This record gives sequence, C-alpha cells and structure tokens, in this order.
Amino acid sequence: MKSRFPSLVVCAALAFLGAVVSAAPDVQQERLDAASLLALGRAPSAAERQACGAPASVAELITRQREQLRGDAAAQRAVAVRAWRDAFGREPGQPESAAALGAGGTYTELMQRHLQWLASHPDDYRQVVDRAYRLTVGREAFPMEQDYWRERATLSFAMLVGCVDSWARRNAPGLMATTGTPSVSINSRYLVTLRLSPAVAAETRLATGLAPADAPALALACGRNLIAPGAGAITSIGGIHFVAAGGEGLALAE
Repeated sequence: MKSRFPSLVVCAALAFLGAVVSAAPDVQQERLDAASLLALGRAPSAAERQACGAPASVAELITRQREQLRGDAAAQRAVAVRAWRDAFGREPGQPESAAALGAGGTYTELMQRHLQWLASHPDDYRQVVDRAYRLTVGREAFPMEQDYWRERATLSFAMLVGCVDSWARRNAPGLMATTGTPSVSINSRYLVTLRLSPAVAAETRLATGLAPADAPALALACGRNLIAPGAGAITSIGGIHFVAAGGEGLALAE
C-alpha cells in the first residue's frame, strides 16, 4: 500500500490538472458570451467563438469590441438599432435616427443613455410599459400597473417584457394586476440569455458596472443575479446567474 500511495497522489494531481485545463475553455467561453451580449447586444457567432484567441478577461474583451465598433460604422449602427429597439420597443423615427443611431458606444452604454432619457420622460416611459403589456398579455397596462412600474427603477422595454412575461406565466390563468417582485426567467422566449458561473458573473458586473441594487451579499440572498442594463433590482428565477438582451421575439411589438 505504501508503494502505491505516491502514484495515487500523482494520478489525483494529474486528474485535477486535467479538470482545470478542460474547464478553462468553458470559462473563457462564458467571458466571450458575456462580453458579446453586453457590448454588441447579441450572442457571439460560431466563427467568433472559434476565433476567441488567447485568454482574456471580460473587461479586455469588451474593450476590444468597443474598439472594433469604432472602426466599423455598419457594426456600430447595428448595435445602435438593437439598443434602441430593446430600450423603446419600437423603430426609431426619422428625426430620432440621426442623433440616436449616430451615437457611438457599446450596447450597454447606449442602453444606459436610453434609460436615463426614459427616467426623465415619464409619458414616454408609460408608452414603453404599455408596449410591453400589449406584446406579452395582449392589453395595455392597468393604471395600478403603471403605478407599480413608476415606483421602481426605470427598465428597458426588453426587461419589462421579460418581467411581465414571467409574471403572466406564474399567475395564469385568471390574470389580475401585476404585483410582487419583478423577476425574469433564463428561459424567457423574448430574450437572448446566456448562463454564467458565479465567478464570471461577478467579473462581468465589475467590468461593466452593472451592480445589483443592493449590497452583494443581500443581492445574492434575494436572487438578483440577472446582468443587463437597468436590471439591478430584478430577481432571477431560480437564482441563476445569467446575462440577457432582447431577442427576436421583441420584433412582434410593432
């Protein structure tokens, strides 16, 4: 038995190192997924996943994507259009296009600007809330539901749709009025969602400044693990850590 012990230790060490090496690509993939969704508003393509390159942090990946957008007007416009639709739930009008779509920045940066604008324009935000209800439950928000959302931090159209859809699914049939804690499921049919490990989620929050509404310990206890612009007070169904942006289903809002 004594003679076998060193070999057992070596085998265990090799197995551990193998597990670490095999896990590394998964971690890097999570980082690329998070960076792409928050910088570009979409999941990375198969080609982008294969061309991930040397290991990089979420912050480094987002910086790289921001620089690429600066040199690619078509890609920047695509990100701007995506951010506009996710924020307002509609296409930009002619007067809005030049200013809104001409602005540079990542998806997250553009979304944060739109959220600030909506927070200072309550009538427009009311219309965004109504659009979210029409898409998910086929009616406009009740007055008490407008009050419900006005009392909370301003959300994008995409996040409102995710929250209303989650509430409707959990309370159907016989829907009354929206109550309770706003929450979103990773399986939302209206969103693009990518699951993250707790470690990569924490790294992503630090890289983007998308901190939860509460202190980290309290946010974790409350399940506020969704990472998206303006989503710091939203609860993740099941406590899952994930990053989200608007999906193809939002096109039905028009």
